[in-house]
Amino acid sequence: MKKLSALFLFVGLMLSAQNNRLIYEYKFAPDSTKTDSLKTEWMYLDINKKGSKFYSKSTFESDSIVQESIKKQLASGMKNVSISRQRQGGEINYEVEKTYPEYKTYLIASVGNDAYKVLEDRKINWKIAPEKKKLGEFNVQKATAEFAGRSWIAWFTTDVPIQDGPYKFSGLPGLIVEIYDQTGTHKMELKGLKKITETKTEELNTQGKDIPFTRKKPIDINRQQYVKQLKQFENDPVQGMRELLSRPNSKVKINVGGKEISDPAEILRAMEQNAKEEMARNNNKIEKIP
Repeated sequence: MKKLSALFLFVGLMLSAQNNRLIYEYKFAPDSTKTDSLKTEWMYLDINKKGSKFYSKSTFESDSIVQESIKKQLASGMKNVSISRQRQGGEINYEVEKTYPEYKTYLIASVGNDAYKVLEDRKINWKIAPEKKKLGEFNVQKATAEFAGRSWIAWFTTDVPIQDGPYKFSGLPGLIVEIYDQTGTHKMELKGLKKITETKTEELNTQGKDIPFTRKKPIDINRQQYVKQLKQFENDPVQGMRELLSRPNSKVKINVGGKEISDPAEILRAMEQNAKEEMARNNNKIEKIP
């Protein structure tokens, strides 16, 4: 009876005009050579009448702390802003937005010191299978699709009147409760839900300063342009910071592993090393073909 009540409550939430938060557990292997070592990230899918937003709980909280720290430093009149490169969790740094009812899908991601909003131009062609089962309190049905270089298996429920799901996945006749790729290195599963009040992301007033590592207004580009930016970043991961440091009167101080660095050459070396190490250990991205 409790499961049935929970299902009716869920449907009631989705039908209401309230904003709703679906909580997904995302298990993934960042390194393709260590597929038995899965990491876990809690992801939010916030839904309202206009669309949805998918993002990492930990990254959002970590970025908010950084933003608040910068805001206080600027308010105190500090000329040099100190930014910590330490992050407690939050390895998923991208967001995905969808607009209703047309379900236009956008990836919002940073490359170097810039943020981009990328319109997805690839349609997901689902093949609905006859297989059905019970997943928690939901009656679900199987569907498969090829997307961005991976083969995906999804389990969706028509008990919920919304055709959405985590990441860029949507277009099925119901909500995606679980989805995973055939390698088993990426899996997202619905674990909870709650009502939320509408929240608006506050844009930081940097007082004219170009401060790295802060949330910036994303630049609208197409997917081909985004792929080009990714390749440029892989070839030269500190290009954006080099350009920033070369500007007259530009002073940057960062904290790396508890050590404050202000020398431009040292900053570039530390950032380049960090970027290359991060790319090496994150070689199993959710999109093999971006």
